[in-house]
Amino acid sequence: MIIVCIVTEAALVRSPLNTALVQGSAVTLECGSNVSNAFILWFSNGLCQSYDAKTCETRVFIYNGYSYIIDPLKFNITKVDINATHVTRDLIIKSAEFTDAGVYVCEEHITGVAGVQDSRSAQVTVLGSR
Repeated sequence: MIIVCIVTEAALVRSPLNTALVQGSAVTLECGSNVSNAFILWFSNGLCQSYDAKTCETRVFIYNGYSYIIDPLKFNITKVDINATHVTRDLIIKSAEFTDAGVYVCEEHITGVAGVQDSRSAQVTVLGSR
């Protein structure tokens, strides 16, 4: 029996950046992998649905890497597969509210490889209107 092991060095080549925006504005958080069979998911730490700390969850999945988006009216995912060598899944917050402030994380998973391969995060701050 011959066992072949293929090692892929996974890396996120596009990462979200810390962002401050005015309430009601849109923002795009970038995330992309250099591995063609990668899937990328998005979640937030501290994304709250109200200002009551008891209702804040510590890890809220926004996009599961396939097709599920927690709130399509609030969020969108742009999907680009470039020449079967790169995978991009950018997160768009369509109209930011104060409750959208928090840390957003993109995680890279590789089909057939256990665990998270790479992870990047960005702080989103929502400012009052002018």
